[in-house]
Amino acid sequence: MSLYERIVEEGTVSTRQYQQTAAYQPPRALNQVQSVMRMLIWVLSFVIISVIMGAIGLGISFLGRAIGEGLATICLAPWGIISVIAALSVPTMISRCFYIIPEYQRVVVLKLGEFAGVRGPGRFWVIPYPPYYQSAAMTLDMRIQTQVIKAAQTLTRDNVPVGCEAVLFWRVEDPRTAALKVKNHAEAVFLAANSALKDTIGTLELSDLLSERERVAQSLKDIIDSAAAKFGVDVSSVEITDVVVPADLIQELSVRAQSERAAQGKIAEAKAELEISRQFQLAANSMGPKAMEIYRLNVLERIGREEGSQIVVYGLSNDSEMGRQIAATAAGAQAAQPRPMRPSSGTTATETMT
Repeated sequence: MSLYERIVEEGTVSTRQYQQTAAYQPPRALNQVQSVMRMLIWVLSFVIISVIMGAIGLGISFLGRAIGEGLATICLAPWGIISVIAALSVPTMISRCFYIIPEYQRVVVLKLGEFAGVRGPGRFWVIPYPPYYQSAAMTLDMRIQTQVIKAAQTLTRDNVPVGCEAVLFWRVEDPRTAALKVKNHAEAVFLAANSALKDTIGTLELSDLLSERERVAQSLKDIIDSAAAKFGVDVSSVEITDVVVPADLIQELSVRAQSERAAQGKIAEAKAELEISRQFQLAANSMGPKAMEIYRLNVLERIGREEGSQIVVYGLSNDSEMGRQIAATAAGAQAAQPRPMRPSSGTTATETMT
């Protein structure tokens, strides 16, 4: 079973997501400049070989006529066939040895099956004929690749099934290792990243996975990078894009978070009240009796500014001159108010008490 069939069967990623990864290799058109240059080389080689073969044929013809007409006919017949075959095959063989590689690609070259070097970018020749015996083993893309890795229904350390999706950014760092040490380096990186993602989720609790994404992504990047280094690949970064949590668990986490916030609010309010009481105690200890009475009068004055407010005087010291004056004033005002008398039997007069 291929990687694509196994991934689709497991439901790890969708078909569209898989086709966006580097493990999926769509057919690519040949480099247009390389095609044009090969065609020009073929035409030029064809002309040169045709001229050479034609000149040799004319020489054979003249030589045959000098020797004899029959010998010329015998020599020219096979030479014509050889000339046609050479004029068509040799230019093709020469043109296929020419390569033009863009800046973002490298070609791993072998000589008699052994590593001979990495070619590119630019133009170069790979000659498989004696005495060179060279061959192009693989063309590698050196640009940064992106892969979507996904772990579906993976248990965390506190036994919570979650789905996690991340994006992996990597590039080929060592073309020789990527071409010769592993059959498909893109597939190897993809599978290693999926395995590392599942293992990392299994070692974390749900709260850590949700609240510390950057730390989890850095840890995941280190794990994948150490594994990908064996394939000649460098992992530049890993970003966690989505964490899927069951709906009932989301509601429970929301209730828990609200309870924690309410508890923290009550604790903060109690701490504030405690600090206020301490400040009041310090102020009371530093204020004398007269200062305390002035403070109380200031409070009453501020209250009295409000419209429709009612002021009640209390708590003044009994031996205070100010207290006796306020009490005497209040008693005199109360005695000055007239009070109606209740009518008695046989009288209709009203007595006024002073």
